[in-house]
Amino acid sequence: MTSTPKPKAWKVLADEVLFETPYIRARKQRCETMRGTIVDPYHVFDMPNWSAMLPVTETGDAVLVHNYRHGSERVMVELPGGIIDDTDPDTDSAVQRELMEETGHQVDRIFALPPIHPYPGRFRQRAYPYLGIGAKQVAEQALEDDEDLEVFTVPLADAFRMFADGSVDVAAVHGGIMLSARHLIMTEPDLAFLRDLL
Repeated sequence: MTSTPKPKAWKVLADEVLFETPYIRARKQRCETMRGTIVDPYHVFDMPNWSAMLPVTETGDAVLVHNYRHGSERVMVELPGGIIDDTDPDTDSAVQRELMEETGHQVDRIFALPPIHPYPGRFRQRAYPYLGIGAKQVAEQALEDDEDLEVFTVPLADAFRMFADGSVDVAAVHGGIMLSARHLIMTEPDLAFLRDLL
């Protein structure tokens, strides 16, 4: 069986910013691949990093949101989360701020899950997912002007099922977060109390 060489980073020969907003920077690049092929143009998009959380209440329910997404013109089931602001000290603070703003909930403990590259082909962005334990509502939502969210809860097992069986067709990154959260619950001794709920 013939092996192929491991891919290497492309050389960027030219880089032009086409437009820029607070949410996206579009760039046109001229690139050379490891095999010497010139790719021109290749468009890449710089977008802010974001964080999301699977919050679980003391009674074992997952806190989710119905979120209207104008790009797809649909209401979708998602995990609470959003863009990491420049004023956030770290990703832990960002995800807890977003949870409070979108749902009015706070959690007793958080567990960081492995960071994810949502769309690595052309989008330069990272997602920082979390599992939150002991979620409880302590305030009203504080939504931004472009947010229309409904908070709802489902048993934790049903939440995993929704993201696994295709009844929720939001971005695969949310499915990845759910897989990571389930793996953590199954392997973390401190989370053994949740296993009977799966």
